[in-house]
Amino acid sequence: MGWLRRWQIRQAAKQYARRLGPNLRQAYGSAEHYSPAQIRTGVGKLGLDERYIAIAYAAFLSPETFETLAETLSVGLDYDEARAVFHEFRPTDLRSIVGTPGPDYAATGYPGDSC
Repeated sequence: MGWLRRWQIRQAAKQYARRLGPNLRQAYGSAEHYSPAQIRTGVGKLGLDERYIAIAYAAFLSPETFETLAETLSVGLDYDEARAVFHEFRPTDLRSIVGTPGPDYAATGYPGDSC
């Protein structure tokens, strides 16, 4: 993968990580996983680049569900790669830095905090 493609993926991941999680949480409530339809709706509503929806699917779907959709995705990232780039740009809560407990990301639209 060339530098331009990596840059495009990272830019898309930044937008997905910062905007989609809060949107899904607000629209559908806190959940460990969201449905592909809910994710597609959020992506469309926010005007995110749909070519990189694999990043959102990896972040908000179970690995099994992601694999069933993998054939239709053109971004060229597997589940672990897409989750890693998403979590690289996931927002942090500054309150947790100063000693006030931060959010539980699994309960606020950022599942799989182990990444």
